[in-house]
Amino acid sequence: MLAAFLRTAALAAALLSGWIGAAHAIDLVDVAGRPVHLDQPARTVVLGDGRALSAMAILEPENPVAKVEAMLSNMEQTDPELLDYMKARFPRTATIPMVTGVETGASVEQVITIGPDVAILSMSGHGPSIEDEEFVNQLEAAGIPVVFIDFRLDPLKNTVASLEIMGEVLGRKDRAGAFATFYKERIARIESRLADFTGARPTVFLQAHIGRFECCVAMANGMLGPFVEAAGGRNISAEAVPGPVGRHTQEFLLAANPDIWIGTASGTPADLAEGKPFAALGMHVSAEMAQSSAIAGLESAGLMELDAVKAGRAYTIWHGFYNSPFNIYVLETFAKWFHSDLFADLDPEATFRQVHETFLPLDNPGLYSWQVTR
Repeated sequence: MLAAFLRTAALAAALLSGWIGAAHAIDLVDVAGRPVHLDQPARTVVLGDGRALSAMAILEPENPVAKVEAMLSNMEQTDPELLDYMKARFPRTATIPMVTGVETGASVEQVITIGPDVAILSMSGHGPSIEDEEFVNQLEAAGIPVVFIDFRLDPLKNTVASLEIMGEVLGRKDRAGAFATFYKERIARIESRLADFTGARPTVFLQAHIGRFECCVAMANGMLGPFVEAAGGRNISAEAVPGPVGRHTQEFLLAANPDIWIGTASGTPADLAEGKPFAALGMHVSAEMAQSSAIAGLESAGLMELDAVKAGRAYTIWHGFYNSPFNIYVLETFAKWFHSDLFADLDPEATFRQVHETFLPLDNPGLYSWQVTR
């Protein structure tokens, strides 16, 4: 009788264990259209691009780096200000290895040795991408599920989807859902007003890394480029080239003479201290820094004679938004710049404050957009 009881108890335990496992198992389709299975929500992850920490902060506000075991890109290059802030606010950040060289597949052994529950990779960027098939195949062969997200290649389409996927992976669907609602409501407001708008749409040139590169690299049909059209403008680079990035001569831009010029600011206070003519925005950037660095960038590119500059319709926007779930700030800011009357009640700064108060456990010192004055 005891043996029978033990067999029954063992069977019940096995069934219960299987039921619990099935209840927590996760099956999803990532933004690359790939089916992914996890036995349970991830307790440890590696991030293909360290800038996904901002998305982690939405989902894990108590400590965005608690589950992060490695970052497969160099944040000292891509976002040093955020990295320094995270180290000061969440000291564990300083102990997380940045596994570089992954783009060539050279460090796959290191990732396998770390053995995370899941690798969250970006469709494109500075870390391993959807094109690194061998890298992905080796991780999956080692039993490490790979999930692709995207805040860079097609952010208008994939920002909400990426947050929702990460929410499933981390067992934080509630946080992801709340942010998705917040994001969709703000996009819908802009879409609904533009749907009935019959006026002229301004021509816009969205120049990347103003002052850092020779004139003129533009965001065309990728990154923040589509935000121009979505906000009611005409992206002249997107009309001229088919790809995500447009490479144009200074003569092209001066001849096109767009109604509005926007430069993405990728400089930091450290760059300015070294005398580099990089437009700067973001953490720890003051109004004086934003203005002087924007002028330096425009002068280095030979663009001070643009009518947009002369008319006060030249602006800078923080470059980091091109790979961030907080790109809703860009859409609202562009809409306000392009159609100030139509969006008179729109307050992008209030939206950004609400993002930080509701979703992001980070302070917000600095400026993230700027109107250039002569």
